[in-house]
Amino acid sequence: MEQPLPLLASSSKSTTAPFYTLDQGATTASSPPAEVPTPRPAASDPSRQSSNEGGSEIIKAKIMSHPLYPALLKAFIDCRKVGAPPEVIGRLSALAGEVEMNSNDRQEQPEEDPELDQFMEMYCHMLERYKQELTRPIQEADEFFRIMEAQIDSFVLGAYLFH
Repeated sequence: MEQPLPLLASSSKSTTAPFYTLDQGATTASSPPAEVPTPRPAASDPSRQSSNEGGSEIIKAKIMSHPLYPALLKAFIDCRKVGAPPEVIGRLSALAGEVEMNSNDRQEQPEEDPELDQFMEMYCHMLERYKQELTRPIQEADEFFRIMEAQIDSFVLGAYLFH
């Protein structure tokens, strides 16, 4: 009865690098907080709506062609691995390998965009910090259980020696 968990899916846009998006059902304990959706333009203004959609496609293409895009995907995948079951970690690791192979195939030099460079660097850094924040409670719980196990072992060993 267990259904496979959809992870990241590659879109079919024709760009220089694959674009990975999350499927709706792919949430785990390590997923970032949900963002508040931005309001869409009114349906009565189709010209404005199509220009917004076209603009977002251009932005996506610029991000996907940026040299830091593979690092951004790796940082995102690393966040998804935190606290995930082993089989999900395996699939995420395979996906990370695929992303790395695809990034090695890229040879195109995008036009310089200092604002995008700064955004990509900051977002990679933010994802690395987010992973650290996700990992901290797991490490604390692991340490707590090790201490408890040591205390239980000492009680059992002490009771065994006195009988």
